[in-house]
Amino acid sequence: MRRTRFRTGTTLLAVAALAPLASLTATAGPTTAPATALTTASATAPTAVPAKPFVQGTTTVAAYDYANAIHERIEVDVPRLDGDANGIADRITVDVIRPGEAAGAGVDVPVIIQASPYYAGDNKAYFDGNGVRQVFGSWLDNYFVPRGYAVAFVDMPGTFRSTGCSDVGADLEVLGTKAVVDWLNHRVPGYNADGSRARADWSTGKAGMIGVSWNGTIANSVASTGVRGLETIVPIAAISSWYDYTRGFGVPFYDEYMGFLHDYVSNDASPRCVELTNEIEQDSDTRTGSYSKWWDPRNYNLDARNVRSSVYVVHGLGDENVKTRHFGEWWDQLARYNVPRKIFLHQGVHLDGFSFREQWVDKLHPWFDYWLQGLKNGVMQTPQATVQREDGTFYDEPRWPAVGARQTTLKLSKVSGAKTGGLSIAAASSDPVSFTGTDEPSADTVVLDPTTVRPDRAVFLSDELEKAVRVTGTGKVSVRVKVNKVAAGIKARLVDYGTASRYTNVTNVPNTSVCWGDGNALDTGCYPDTQVNTGVSDTSVVVRTLADVGHYKSLYSKESLQSGRWYDLSFELNADDVVFAAGHRLGLVLTVEPDNPSIPFTGATITLDPARSSLTLPLTGYTAALQTAAPPQSRIPATRLAQPEPERDPAELMRQMVEASR
Repeated sequence: MRRTRFRTGTTLLAVAALAPLASLTATAGPTTAPATALTTASATAPTAVPAKPFVQGTTTVAAYDYANAIHERIEVDVPRLDGDANGIADRITVDVIRPGEAAGAGVDVPVIIQASPYYAGDNKAYFDGNGVRQVFGSWLDNYFVPRGYAVAFVDMPGTFRSTGCSDVGADLEVLGTKAVVDWLNHRVPGYNADGSRARADWSTGKAGMIGVSWNGTIANSVASTGVRGLETIVPIAAISSWYDYTRGFGVPFYDEYMGFLHDYVSNDASPRCVELTNEIEQDSDTRTGSYSKWWDPRNYNLDARNVRSSVYVVHGLGDENVKTRHFGEWWDQLARYNVPRKIFLHQGVHLDGFSFREQWVDKLHPWFDYWLQGLKNGVMQTPQATVQREDGTFYDEPRWPAVGARQTTLKLSKVSGAKTGGLSIAAASSDPVSFTGTDEPSADTVVLDPTTVRPDRAVFLSDELEKAVRVTGTGKVSVRVKVNKVAAGIKARLVDYGTASRYTNVTNVPNTSVCWGDGNALDTGCYPDTQVNTGVSDTSVVVRTLADVGHYKSLYSKESLQSGRWYDLSFELNADDVVFAAGHRLGLVLTVEPDNPSIPFTGATITLDPARSSLTLPLTGYTAALQTAAPPQSRIPATRLAQPEPERDPAELMRQMVEASR
């Protein structure tokens, strides 16, 4: 099948009806003037505003020919920044594609920017003999250039054709990429391949940044500088804190991961960039897993108050690469500072929103039209949130977290002789619970068959729900524990026990081709259609969060644990949005984990005091069944997990990041 998609969609037509047609002509001046003022009046008479054929009512439409688009390669100066220490200011390479007809008619256009550290992996055939990019490997240019936008693809500092050095999310990377927005607004110089000045006099100065994974992360970071001219960002599966990307409350996810990340993207064009790999790894302090001020420039939540742009957050609720904690913390900070925002949550893993094709494009298109083209289409009066539910269907909602969500504390309890513990609002008498871990991390299968006694876990279950209950937002686990070794990690898994048809993945539909915009022989802009797949399962791990008991006081310091001493530890769960259906049970499963992959761990036993421990969740719905918890009287069938085990190989995670960014 092949079809071309040039429609606006019923959603856009409905939105367009909310606002009047914007005026496209200048107001006429005076019709008469004194004779002595004739020359001046003629010189200053209003000129006609260039026509914008790509604007119809309050939406942009495909009006320009992609084949006529102008392709340019620009080198942008980064004043006062010499990351590679070669005595020359860094320069950032920018590939621009913009509508040729707009340039010929004098129509200025806004710019959609996708910055990335991954373009060195692009096919050499994407570039002509002069090194000018002809193929962009994205749907964005095919769709938006005919609609009156320019699209810019940026080699981040120290990667591919840009000079300077990468520093994994800190100032070199951020300020270098920010310079592109400054160039579009005539604040820093840019140069053509022949050395002549390149002026963005074809641009309105309005820019938006979009990208997946690291590409979306740089959008968060540049927005946190407050740069003027960046009107909106669309961070997709993006990091908001590099510490939280590489650590779980003091537990490093992988050994020497920050050094690995730097080495992966760096073009190593200078000795200084090579040196940085080891420096970054040493300064990140994998050996303790602690936070320090070194992480502050890589923690964009700290600078959310500087954000001037609007933000459209996109994230997969099943993403265990860039975990949901990232959008949750960033969203909370944006809300704190009243940043204009929307959110699109899907059930997938580390994916672009475009994986869901029409559902996403019909949201993004009016967003860019409003923030970059200035069209009064009422997009900010439409629902704030789009959430894909467990069965794969999408719903729009007034806001996120959902209206009516309240932080509700559920107490843990375990009576003597019971096979499982209880999870309820009411406090109950409880005995200590001990569970033991080995030298290896636990697998998700540890949550199966929860009514069977096992030494490697502690299980706490709610009663069967009479009606649906929803978790929407960020929860928290608080535990009082003692450990028989000097160190140990603990993992909390929030589990949905109950049979249902649940989302499994999204896949391409064979033998289909949908053209999202215009194209040419090299870059058709056509992609297979996609479909959402579901499957029946009786167990779903909806949240996994890891913490180091040794960081019980603070993330800034790790302490050796003393056997027999009780420690109080609290840590946030990764953000989520999940509906526990009627007849299901909420479950909390705790396990012992290695505290640091770079230090040998021989296993440990944790003893938990349930009476001093709790699970706090942002809940909506009918919570009456959570008032009390009685141990199940019969076996709970739980043998089929809804999702596979999360990936643990850092090289595979990096492959996912690269693929998701394309």
